Amino acid sequence: MAHTPHEQRVIEFVDDQRESLVQCAKDLIAAPSPNPPGDERLAAEVAKVNLARLGIDNIELHGPRPERANLVCSLDSGNPGPTLLLNGHLDTKPAIPLEAWLTDPYEPVEKDGRLIGLGAADMKGPDAALIYGLAAVRPVLTGLKGRVILALSADEEGAFIDGARYLVQELGLRADAALIAEPIGIRCAWEMIPLISRGISCIRFHILGTQVHSSLSDRLPVVNASLEAGRLLMFLEQNLKLCYPENSLCPGGPTINLGATLQSGSAYAMVAGEAEFTVDIRTLPGMTQRQLQEDIDRVVEEFHRQYPRAEVSWEFFEGTRAWSEPMQISPDLPIVRALQNAAGNVLGAVPPLGYFPGGTDAIWWQGAGGIPTIPGFGPGRLADCHQPNESILINEIIEAAKIYGLLILNYLQDLEE
Repeated sequence: MAHTPHEQRVIEFVDDQRESLVQCAKDLIAAPSPNPPGDERLAAEVAKVNLARLGIDNIELHGPRPERANLVCSLDSGNPGPTLLLNGHLDTKPAIPLEAWLTDPYEPVEKDGRLIGLGAADMKGPDAALIYGLAAVRPVLTGLKGRVILALSADEEGAFIDGARYLVQELGLRADAALIAEPIGIRCAWEMIPLISRGISCIRFHILGTQVHSSLSDRLPVVNASLEAGRLLMFLEQNLKLCYPENSLCPGGPTINLGATLQSGSAYAMVAGEAEFTVDIRTLPGMTQRQLQEDIDRVVEEFHRQYPRAEVSWEFFEGTRAWSEPMQISPDLPIVRALQNAAGNVLGAVPPLGYFPGGTDAIWWQGAGGIPTIPGFGPGRLADCHQPNESILINEIIEAAKIYGLLILNYLQDLEE
């Protein structure tokens, strides 16, 4: 594919900076930011140093507390036009179980073309690509219209409170369109361009039994809460049917994760008097919390009819975990066209449209801020995240930086025509 002069400069910039870009990703990995406990200051400082070295110095740190560092910077063409927001998060999941790591999770290692370390894919590698993709357009900025904001946020892996939510609701950060650089691969990299971000609803089930000395379980009419919890889990697997509108971009529908956590019993020699398990459901656009409640009530009532000895209650979690709204954007938006063009330019083919399997900070950028948001288009595979020995192909990080640079060009030029 033939490149315009501006596109060629962006691509050449990333190629010339390849070594520094990879080192940036390594330095981000080496800056611990596990959540919990939640402290992004070291990672934010690494990002700040790299941005400043690349000539981007209007860098601000925001957050409700010093340790919750949200980095925000921008490039402004000086010409009227739209605002594009690029977003990554600086926190990671904890390195657990630590004994399963073959290397130190905070000492990045290159092996067989991959970068290994905590957050390599989710999302220190994508963060580095965002930094260098932004810097790549700096030399051609005056030929564009509008501006681009880079927000590297906190608390995406935790409570969803001190990061994008803070930037939207407390700082008032706004844009005309946004892209989140979460890894989009499931079986392979760059698998799709997601227009849907599934929501999440977390639910807690509580089962009461009869706590009594276990030697009396054959003499008294006891109810073993552990057994009833297992029975209920199997019943839910077979009978919990959710009402939802079909969506061609997500043909598999919502997902139900039964027994996300499970606690039961107190000690040996005691019949379990209580049991509790949790469920998370990934929801689709068009689903409502009210309808979900009716679906669950219906199956729990049926369980009571068939197994009347068990005392079962359930409730939604509190806060955003109770119900995070699923998001969807139109394929006709300029941000979608701009990304399709950029991705096709770099990858040689345009990924199909689809959905992001989990939830992202799109619930804040789009749901609270009203910013049409692509919920995840970044290097790496989700299947490599949230597990020991997390890794990402280095070439994918390089591709991502080029895609983000070209996306900025396309979006800020597309709307001027």
